[in-house]
This record gives sequence, C-alpha cells and structure tokens, in this order.
Amino acid sequence: MKMTWKLLFPLFAAVTLAACSSNAPQHTALPGSTVSMAAASLPTGTSGSDRIAPQDLLEIDVFKVPDLSKEVRVDDNGNITLALIGTVRAQGLSASQLEKQIATRLEKDYMHNPQVNVIVRESTASRVTVSGAVNRPGVYPLAGDTTVTQAIALAEGVSRLATKDKVTVFRNGKPYTVPLADVALGKVPDPMVMAGDRIEVHTSSTKEAIADYGGVGGLLSPFGLLR
Repeated sequence: MKMTWKLLFPLFAAVTLAACSSNAPQHTALPGSTVSMAAASLPTGTSGSDRIAPQDLLEIDVFKVPDLSKEVRVDDNGNITLALIGTVRAQGLSASQLEKQIATRLEKDYMHNPQVNVIVRESTASRVTVSGAVNRPGVYPLAGDTTVTQAIALAEGVSRLATKDKVTVFRNGKPYTVPLADVALGKVPDPMVMAGDRIEVHTSSTKEAIADYGGVGGLLSPFGLLR
C-alpha cells in the first residue's frame, strides 16, 4: 500500500508539533526571571578574578633574558620558584603586582631596571560550567577574558541537536538568553562570561524528534511512522 505526500505531510506535522509541545523551553518561565532576548542585557565585566591562586599557570617573561622566561604553575602553598631569586609568593597578587615583586628581587642583586611581564594562562579559581547540547559538557578554567562562544568552544562546540536560539547563561541565579545565531552574524555582541557562570545550550525539540525516528527518512517511512 503506497502512502501519498497528502497523508505523510499531516503526520509529519503532527509529530513535530507534539515534540515541540512536550519539550517546551523551561528557562524562560523560571519564577522571577527577567530573560532578555538581547545579548547586551547580560551584565558586563571581565572574566573571573584577577588574583592569582594555587595551581594557576603563569607565563613569566623577563625582557632579553630567555633563561628567566618560562611557564610556571603556582604550587599548593601559593608560591612559584624562579632562577636566581628562588621562591616568590604569588597567591593573592594580581599579575601586575607579581611583576613588580619579581622585578624588585631581580634589581636588588642581579639586574638594572628589569622589564617583567606576567600573564595568567590558566586561572583555576575562575571556572565556567558548560552543559546541555554540547559535545563535551563540563567545568572549564577561564584563561583571561572569555566570551560565551569561546566558552562553548572549550566544550568542543554545540552538538547536532542544539538550537542556537536557546542558549542561557545563569549568573548569580538569574538566567540571561544569548542568541548565538545573532552573535555569529554580528548583530549583537558576544558577551563575556564570569567566574561561576553556567552556560546551558538547549536541545531543539524538532531535531530531537527527528533523531528519535531515525532521521527524516525514518520519520517519513511507513515503518518509522508506525513504530
């Protein structure tokens, strides 16, 4: 028995509508929430704390002294060890404060007017959670200022079931919607994430329904419609 498109189309539409109605987005209906559709509504700020913490990875660069330029991880006691000057306290300092401390120690016994640059490559005190329809959900350290799309990239990008219209950033218990499609087109800014943020990439109900039926071919086949 052949099934015509006149019969298949309403059945396909019915399955799609049923999937959408049974999987309605939950985050826009949170009690007391004020979800804005504009990415610019997400409060601005830099990513995480600017204070160095144990297990942070630092890049130390001393101008024209390659032997003193290296990557070093802050130990559990909050210290780093450098050639010539030995142990240096890093925990609780900003990068610029640590620069001054290293320069002062070098100038005291070894160099005249040393030029020191410190960059925090990995900040273990500043982390962001990425969940939902991404390829590798998890908690990721923030290395410097990080945008929403960059944070999602840390989770190896959105999965094939993701919808770019329903990405929510939870900050201090409040949800903010970021339309990734508009960000990609340059219509709205790509906002910065902050330490403690949770990014949830929502699943497309339609894509999920089609996947459950084995793809469009499975959905339109008589066997797919009957299972």
